[in-house]
Amino acid sequence: MANEYAVAIHDFLSDKIAATEKYLMDAEKKNDLASSRYYAGQLRELNNIRQYMVAKIDLKTQKYY
Repeated sequence: MANEYAVAIHDFLSDKIAATEKYLMDAEKKNDLASSRYYAGQLRELNNIRQYMVAKIDLKTQKYY
């Protein structure tokens, strides 16, 4: 059961990362520095969460993303 939760969390993170990358590219195209910094920070946080999950929670025998 815990494995199912980890998969669901990785799917959620993947969706959020993809959306944030899109928003970041749009902000960079518009030269919107404040939005670019915001989305870059959000992207860093999401990737940090993913790295924590890989190190502490995920099963070593399965790739989740």
